[in-house]
Amino acid sequence: MDMKENNIRTNWFERNRKKTILVIFLLFSLVIFGVIKMVRPKKKHNIVFNPGVERSIRLREHPPLLHKTIYPSEKYMNLTEGLVRQDYVLRVDANGFIMPARRHPQPDLSLVFLGGSSTECLLVEEEQRFPYLAGKILEEKTGKKVNSFNGGVGGNNSLHSLDILLNKVIPLKPDIVLLSHNINDMFIILAYDEAYWNPNPFRSPIVVKPEEGFYLTKKLKKTFGLIFKKEKEYDEFEHIRGKKIKVAPQRLAAEFSANLQIFIDICKAKKITPVLMTQSNRFKQLPDEFTKRYMKTLENDYGIGYQEFKESYDLINDTTRTIANNNKVLVIDLAREVPQEKEYLYDILHYNDKGSRLAAQIISDRLMTVIK
Repeated sequence: MDMKENNIRTNWFERNRKKTILVIFLLFSLVIFGVIKMVRPKKKHNIVFNPGVERSIRLREHPPLLHKTIYPSEKYMNLTEGLVRQDYVLRVDANGFIMPARRHPQPDLSLVFLGGSSTECLLVEEEQRFPYLAGKILEEKTGKKVNSFNGGVGGNNSLHSLDILLNKVIPLKPDIVLLSHNINDMFIILAYDEAYWNPNPFRSPIVVKPEEGFYLTKKLKKTFGLIFKKEKEYDEFEHIRGKKIKVAPQRLAAEFSANLQIFIDICKAKKITPVLMTQSNRFKQLPDEFTKRYMKTLENDYGIGYQEFKESYDLINDTTRTIANNNKVLVIDLAREVPQEKEYLYDILHYNDKGSRLAAQIISDRLMTVIK
């Protein structure tokens, strides 16, 4: 093999090493320049312009078009009684409502349910969830075409539901909106300085967009995950766990009452019939053994005894009844009408299939009094 043949077989990079190094250096410099450009404040006429911090209102909804199955973990099952461990389907429509929802393109009657996890009913068979089932029963009773939207989201409080009402329920032009809240307002807000406007990174009403530099760091971590250590699972209650929570139920009830009044006023202003619902539960005067064990963890972590917790919880349900009566709107008292037994609730307040069916029957019966 002669020298000419050998030169042909060597690749371009081997023949142009200096040029290759120069090209790599220039590309690397361009990347660094781009990063600096992104994170450095803009400058014009020797004046530095800071782009500021971008904020937005948090819309706590299920991701539109989500489709997944939920299989309860062993840890979760240990906090339940009688729950069937299986896959539970969660399908979400393009507007963030749990399906089935918009069954009819031109309904005679539209209902929207707002609340937290007890409205969401994730661990209930898809067509047994009471927001959907109540609409189906009403359809059978009235002969009307009924759409029933489930806007429940685990962890939502009444302020979150007000945001949902304003930003995506009103455009639907529903006939009736039903609101059910208690424990997320009573306990979660109590845990966070007794204020709906709090710094909780998952529940606060304001979202602060991370700065670009921080965003870039997160992107790099995601891209080169093997280089970085796995981050510790976030505990949103870490700052209060093991501390005694100071309970001020009257102040809390006043804040909750104001949110219910705002809900009613908005609905009436938009020609929507507002309906309030109390929250079913297993908080008996003398708790059963399961409830005692469940609530013992709460007492150990936050220093709230069972009776103290029950009094605050009952006060929120009483507040719901009072505001409904004062405004002459329908209150569906699920707390009194659904038996406080494991036959209907697999833990302290979440329905099983049978409980959800009973709630749907109660709701559809009561709604007959306001349907025109």
